Amino acid sequence: MRIGIVTAMASETLPIYQKLGNVTAQSTISGVYIRKIEIDGNTVYLATSGVGEIRAALAAQLLKDLFDVEAMLNFGFVGALDPALRVGELVLVDRVCHYQFDTSAIDGTMPGQYPECNDRFFRLDGSLIDRVLEAVGKPMRVVAAASGDVFVADGKTKRVLHKDFGCGICEMELAGLAIACQRNRIPLLSVKVVSDRADEGATESFSTIVAKGLSRYESLLPDVLAAITGNVSPLPPIKP
Repeated sequence: MRIGIVTAMASETLPIYQKLGNVTAQSTISGVYIRKIEIDGNTVYLATSGVGEIRAALAAQLLKDLFDVEAMLNFGFVGALDPALRVGELVLVDRVCHYQFDTSAIDGTMPGQYPECNDRFFRLDGSLIDRVLEAVGKPMRVVAAASGDVFVADGKTKRVLHKDFGCGICEMELAGLAIACQRNRIPLLSVKVVSDRADEGATESFSTIVAKGLSRYESLLPDVLAAITGNVSPLPPIKP
């Protein structure tokens, strides 16, 4: 099976690279650094996209166009919006909202809602989430993500995203990945680690987590890959 893995930063890619090893090729294409890794009869294309929605979507499209990946994984650091989440906690994402998208002035939709969608959220692959939870064999929170091109570091924005959008975490790439995967009918799974509280201390706690390499999600890689290499159910095509 051909599997794409997208992370935004080198610090998010490194733990995966170290865990998987066996790089057989590497190159930089349109600014996206891609490693080809062979593992257990499967081929993994590990891409470092750069920060932000557009770069993430570009990386996903490159992996589809150049390598015809059959499933997409995303790993990375996120800020907590839900006060119940702890720094260092691993979570799975079942839906994501591009909260900065807003055409309400011309079509009356809610902020964050794309015209072709029934609500604000893009759904990730539920069957993959179920299989990963079964493979991991321990409880993990499944959360909604608020995704935009802003590093959230203030309490006011955090409260809006949690209360008004109903999201448990915030980050900067997943909406772009979700849109690209939906349009290409590629199942998408995202595992995140909480690096900060998305408040005035977010920059400091995020920097500490990154500097110490405390990603933790690489520990789930064997279970995630075992789950994803089974039969996957592609997302339905986007409505015209």
